[in-house]
Amino acid sequence: MGSKDEKADQQTPADEVRHSPMGGLIWKALSIAATVGATKLATDAAQRGWKFATGKPVPVAGDYEQERTRDVIAFTALSAMLVTGARIAAERKAAEYYRHSTGHLPKALTDVKPSKAEKKAAKKLKKAQAKLS
Repeated sequence: MGSKDEKADQQTPADEVRHSPMGGLIWKALSIAATVGATKLATDAAQRGWKFATGKPVPVAGDYEQERTRDVIAFTALSAMLVTGARIAAERKAAEYYRHSTGHLPKALTDVKPSKAEKKAAKKLKKAQAKLS
């Protein structure tokens, strides 16, 4: 019989998740479908909401004689917020579904490398912590 240490050595760490080549393609398709669907729904909601709230049709950028600049800016800001929020929510739900189906997040979401600014901030934080110690 083996000791607890031997059993621990035989188990694979949670960090070593095996990603299949098809998993990447499936994630791309799932992510694109969720993003396109969310964008369409949010755009429709923004247009209907604008028409309901103002009683006017959606302002069109470029129709300078008919539309007020503030209406164009207000509608653009409203629709951009709705679309961005819907896209983020849809991608998170897609990632949750993928994780539930496969047991791990897609490789595209786990292989994120820190930016230069993040590396610099981490280095600065380490220095500050070293000074305090």
